[in-house]
Amino acid sequence: MSCECHSSYNGEIEQLICNNYKNSMFTQIKLTNETLETSRSFDTFHLIFYDHEFNISSMFVNELSYLFPRTSLLNRGEKKLSIKIILSFPNFLQLHFEDYSFYQLFKENSNYKTILTLELTSNGQITFSSMAFNQLIVDQVFLHTSSLEPYSFEEIFNNTNIGELTIEGSTPRSNETYRQNFNGKIQLAKFTKMVESVSNEEFPPYPVRSMIIEAHEARKMNASTFMNYRNLHGLHLIRPKFFFDNRTFDGFQYIISLEIIELDAETIKDNTFQHASRIRYFTLGQNTRYLSEYSLDYLDYLVHFDASKIILDQLYPTSRCVLARFIEKQKKLNPSIIISPPQAEYCDCVYDFILTILNKKADQSYLDLCSENQQERCELSQCNVVKNFRLPLINNIVNEQIISSIENDIINSTTTTTTTPLYPIDNGIITTVHQLPAYVHRHPPVDRQSQTNNKYERIDSSDTNIKDSYTSPLKINDPIDPNAISPDDDDEDYIDSTSSIDNFQTTINLYDEKRRIEMKNETFKWISLSLVCITILCLLFVGTLIWCFTCRPLRRNYKAGFQPVQLNGSNV
Repeated sequence: MSCECHSSYNGEIEQLICNNYKNSMFTQIKLTNETLETSRSFDTFHLIFYDHEFNISSMFVNELSYLFPRTSLLNRGEKKLSIKIILSFPNFLQLHFEDYSFYQLFKENSNYKTILTLELTSNGQITFSSMAFNQLIVDQVFLHTSSLEPYSFEEIFNNTNIGELTIEGSTPRSNETYRQNFNGKIQLAKFTKMVESVSNEEFPPYPVRSMIIEAHEARKMNASTFMNYRNLHGLHLIRPKFFFDNRTFDGFQYIISLEIIELDAETIKDNTFQHASRIRYFTLGQNTRYLSEYSLDYLDYLVHFDASKIILDQLYPTSRCVLARFIEKQKKLNPSIIISPPQAEYCDCVYDFILTILNKKADQSYLDLCSENQQERCELSQCNVVKNFRLPLINNIVNEQIISSIENDIINSTTTTTTTPLYPIDNGIITTVHQLPAYVHRHPPVDRQSQTNNKYERIDSSDTNIKDSYTSPLKINDPIDPNAISPDDDDEDYIDSTSSIDNFQTTINLYDEKRRIEMKNETFKWISLSLVCITILCLLFVGTLIWCFTCRPLRRNYKAGFQPVQLNGSNV
């Protein structure tokens, strides 16, 4: 067996990959003396066996524990270290697991996370001894196989202690007789495979604490067959070949333990979740295309909604609006809900709306591409919930707010702060934002007449002060009093008030000009319609005249009473 060592760039992961191409019957994996003497340790062990016939004996890979990381090296930062062993058999024709094949492989050590993966991807025959997995204690087990016949689930995993068990490619049968004496402790078991129908025949009940079903490309579903499953925790439907409506999940209303649904369906119709309203975790898959108006109703107990697999550009326009309304509703219903937003390849106002609702920021590439025409996209949107949406960067203030701000500034001389609502006030008037002047008095008010007289007195004595400054250049100037009355304070008040009124007058002028333009456009529109109507009437009149002179039959009047004689061939 040839082995290679691989290290990650930062040295956090050490991987040992071994390949065996010889047709030999192993009894156990043995380490050489040189390997035992070295102090090097590994996080991942991947052993690949290309033999056609292979026998996994008792404690087959237990000596690999000598290469596990030392306890003193386990805590690399705050991340818990994991130990992974992968055994791959890609070409086997006959594979046998003897008793105690993985007996206490990782031992009872909680300092690191343990993972065991068995890749039995060939179509050969697999046989298990009655205690093949006996005393296997591991956090996660991944089993990839096309068949486990003729053994039942209870026979294979009896006397095991597994945190999470994942079986892909097939589902072992269940045996009620062995279930009575089953001593395995499996916290969570997930079964994944392609099926024709999602029912209890394809996914029988197993003696585990929690169970997750993942069905690929199913053509139908019979939810009523799972009514007695008290441990069904999750359901993943990937690329199903049928539509979902209010009868699809009929029967799930009796399953209290069901909390997770992942739906990767192309079409979801109204009231699909009427019988699955208790779920708390919901995920939409990347193949979703159409959501009807009430397809996501009844989902009132969600704590996590994942739409990160969806690309908005692939949804129908009406479906984007349904998704936006659903996210807005969930955020109002439960502000603490965790929502993962969808993706967007092109500029989309629905995407901007969803990110604003979730208080998230788009990628920098999206901002660079779409920041210039964000508001225009929202105004042209066909979705009512985002049609009047205003981005937070654009402040829209109505005339009443501007007037009250100016009055408060002039009277109270205080700074006015305006806030921008997420949804604009729907009054049809959008005004331009002007920075309102703010002024704070630095001293008590002073009588205007006395202040004016003092100002003129200071002007008259300015020459004397200049002369004094030249005659005594070494004289120390008095410190400036910050509360001293400035000669220009009254002028500043007047200028600030005048600028505020000018800003308000500018706003009113802009609004009047806008109204004049709208009235002019309205007049032009009616003139155009009148011209079109007159043109149509003229065309009808001319057409009538032409018809009268060309298509009407001619009538002859014979004044003398003579009638034209019909020619007859017999009278010559």
